[in-house]
Amino acid sequence: MDPVYHRLPVVDAGGMELHLPIVDLGSGPPRLCIVAGIHGDEPSPLLLVDRMVLALRERELSAGIRIVAAANIPALLQRARWSSWDDEDMNRIGDGDGGPALTRRLAAAVVAACDGCDVVVNLHNFVMRTPLLAVWPPGQSAGHAERHELLLAALDPHVVWVFGDTPADERIFAGSLDAALERRGCHVLAVEMSDLPEMDEPLLARSVAGLLRVAAQVGCLVDQERAPRRNRVYVHRRLVRAPGAGIFEPIAALGGQVVATDVVGELIPLERPGHRVPILAGDSGWLIQRLARRFVRPGDMIFTVGHPAR
Repeated sequence: MDPVYHRLPVVDAGGMELHLPIVDLGSGPPRLCIVAGIHGDEPSPLLLVDRMVLALRERELSAGIRIVAAANIPALLQRARWSSWDDEDMNRIGDGDGGPALTRRLAAAVVAACDGCDVVVNLHNFVMRTPLLAVWPPGQSAGHAERHELLLAALDPHVVWVFGDTPADERIFAGSLDAALERRGCHVLAVEMSDLPEMDEPLLARSVAGLLRVAAQVGCLVDQERAPRRNRVYVHRRLVRAPGAGIFEPIAALGGQVVATDVVGELIPLERPGHRVPILAGDSGWLIQRLARRFVRPGDMIFTVGHPAR
């Protein structure tokens, strides 16, 4: 099935047209929408949707699939989480609320592009080395949770990051783009993966296969292999940040179990080469995300420990 490429105009900014790049596959209104590039410092989804389009070229589609190829082009071109034009996080302003700022107009365009779709997959990546990770949002009804489990079974992620159901968690989610899409009748599956330099071929292949099964689950593909019967780990996440500036040297293996006193990595301070600062896990659980050897600044994410959520 050959893709159809087109642009959804957003705004004419000083004679420069800004648009949302759209890829449509299959006939009829899209039933599944896959969104990439919400944040400009998250390029992995751009590669994943490229591989997805290549895979779909060889498939017979029974319903339309839409891909928002790069939702936040200004931020992507600046290689920043959000655009310096207005310093707004597209993932935290809902549907844009009719605001005139560029990012709000882009958010409104994303919502319009997804309108009418049954399921939306919102793709992100962490700077840390991350397995295929899906999000379990707060405040789900029993029916919504049942359907979410079916989509997770199709995607086959390594880890499911379970948000709490506290009023604070629900308030944070309520202002997100995902919540805005849910209010429009779309079931949203948020997915995280490794940053582009850490995105190896096995993880990429697993991600593409999972998205194809999601497409089949939604009714867009005529035939698709079933997901393997593998265990998923459901966790609450505890994030650990760098205590200072320097080189982070990882030690503990990603995916392994840790206890509070385990040394996950060491910091080589910026001004004291030859000195090492051990960084402890601080809690028990699984090491679900971890930065590779990299220069870090104070407060940068370096690893997360997942606590069992079920």
